[in-house]
Amino acid sequence: MGKGRGGHSLEKHKVRGVALVSALITAVIVLIVLTGLYFLLSRLFESSEAVRTYSSAREAAVSGVNYAITTDVFDRIVYNQPCPDGNPPCPTSGPLTYNCCCTLKLNFRLKGSTNLFDNTVRVCFAGYKPPSGYLITGVAYSKLGNKGFIFSIISDVTDPQNVHNARIEAVYTP
Repeated sequence: MGKGRGGHSLEKHKVRGVALVSALITAVIVLIVLTGLYFLLSRLFESSEAVRTYSSAREAAVSGVNYAITTDVFDRIVYNQPCPDGNPPCPTSGPLTYNCCCTLKLNFRLKGSTNLFDNTVRVCFAGYKPPSGYLITGVAYSKLGNKGFIFSIISDVTDPQNVHNARIEAVYTP
């Protein structure tokens, strides 16, 4: 009966604080990893800056189109809500027409320059085409959300000296 308990003793373990020390070591390692990620995002990729820095005016213009796509500007135009600059998108409070546009103003920097440049992004309602796969009955039908709406996006980048200019035009259907 004593053979089965050969390697065990009744004395208490003399190692104390192992959990505390391992938790502290783990916390330091996690802190180092998070600091490295912050450095990568803020310094190398420059993604945490309030004013983005681009390597070319064309890259800034493309980013303006991408920015317009990720905002709620399409809903503002469709439902005739004020644009981000405070102006109404449609000239009248009537139905959605081809004159309904919103203008977004973005600032950016180019690499190697400390000057701020302007990116003007104009989003306009361009038309409606029923998406394929949606049943249309009769002449009166209801549109679901922004499905089938076609918008034009024009991103113009200019600097005060007119040295760096770019224009990107896109058609977007949400």
